[in-house]
Amino acid sequence: MLKAPVAEELVWAGVTRPPVPLVYLDLNHYIQLAKASRSAAGHASEGGRPIDVLPGYADLLDAARRAKAEGRARFPLSGVHFMEVAHAVPSPRQRSHVADIMEELSDFAYLLGRPFLVRMEIAAGLDKIHNSPTSYASMPLLHSSALWAFGQRSGFKFVDDAGNDIEPGDEASDKLLAEMNYFLERKLLEGPQDHEIPELRKRGYDPEIYAAGIQSRLDFELGTSAFLNNNPAWRRGRLRDYIFGREVGHEWMIPFVLHLRQREDEGFRHDLLEPAAMAALWAAMPQVQVGISMKAHYHRDPLRVWRTNDIADIDALAVAYAYCDAVLTDKQARAALAGSRELRTFGAHLPANVPEMAQWLDDLPIVPSPDDQVLHPLPRSG
Repeated sequence: MLKAPVAEELVWAGVTRPPVPLVYLDLNHYIQLAKASRSAAGHASEGGRPIDVLPGYADLLDAARRAKAEGRARFPLSGVHFMEVAHAVPSPRQRSHVADIMEELSDFAYLLGRPFLVRMEIAAGLDKIHNSPTSYASMPLLHSSALWAFGQRSGFKFVDDAGNDIEPGDEASDKLLAEMNYFLERKLLEGPQDHEIPELRKRGYDPEIYAAGIQSRLDFELGTSAFLNNNPAWRRGRLRDYIFGREVGHEWMIPFVLHLRQREDEGFRHDLLEPAAMAALWAAMPQVQVGISMKAHYHRDPLRVWRTNDIADIDALAVAYAYCDAVLTDKQARAALAGSRELRTFGAHLPANVPEMAQWLDDLPIVPSPDDQVLHPLPRSG
C-alpha cells in the first residue's frame, strides 16, 4: 500500500499578498474582542446582562488596533467567519457587535476560499512536475469582498446600456458607489435581522444549505471513526496514510479531474500521474496537508466526539495556518497544529494564549511598503 509522503518542499498557490503579517483570529476571539470593545466604549451591560470581558482581551484589542493603524499587521476574515457569524451567533444585536470589530480590524478583507486555493495548488504542483509554463494566472490572496471567499468579486458598479463598465466620473457618484458597496459588505457580514428573514426566504434565502453541507462532511468523518473503531490497528499504525487517501479521494479528486480537463483544453500537459507521483503532488499542497494532519490528530483519539464545529475549524485553519503568519485558535485546534510534526516547517506563529498574541503583535516591526503586493510565501515574522 502506498504511503503518504511528507514533502521536502511545499508548492504554493500562485497568489499575491501584502508584505504585512496576516493574523487570523477564530470567531470565539472576535466575540470576546467585541465584548472588550463595548466595555471600553463605556457599556456596562448588554441585553440586561453585565458585559463579562475575559482576561487579556482588552490588551489584545489595544494591540490589534495599534498594529492595524500602524500598518504592522492585517486581520483577514474567511468564508468560515462569514458563515459562522450567521449560524453561531444567534442574537442579531450580538451579530452586529461582532461585525463591528470584524469590520474595524479587517476592512472587509477576506482570504481566498479553500476550494479555489486548492485548484491553484493543483495547477502549481502539476506545472512543477511537468516543468511547464504557469497554467494559472496569479490571484490576490485577499480581496475586500465576502464573496472572495467563494472565488467571486462582489460590489456595485455603473454600466452603460450595453452592460459595459463605466467610471462614475464625479465625486457624488464615487461617494454613492462607495456607500452602496459598504452597505452590501456590512449586510453580508452581519447577516439579516430576524424580521427580514421571511421576506428573504421568499427570494431564495436558504441558510440550511450550509448546515446540510457541513453535516454531510461530518457524517464522512463519523464514518472514518466507525472504521477506525472496528479496525484499531490503523490508529496505532498508518493512520495518516488512511486519512490522506480518504481526504484526497473524497474532497479533491473532482477538482483534480476538472483541472486536468482544463489543462487539456488550454494546451498544457495533462498526463495522469503514477501513484507515487500523485501522492507526492498532494503531499506538497500546503493547505491540503494542514487539513489531513488536523484530521489525523483528531482521529487518533478513539473517544473524540466529532462536531460540525470541527469541520468548520479545519476548513478555516487549513487556509489560515498555511497562508497567514499567525493564528489564534482554540486549544484543541492549536494542539492539532502544533502537535503535527510534518507541519512544523510551515512556520505560522501559534500563540498559546491571548496575552502571547498581544505581545507578538506589539513586537511586530513597521513594514516599509505595506500596500505593496508580493508573491506568497514570505519569510515569517516574529
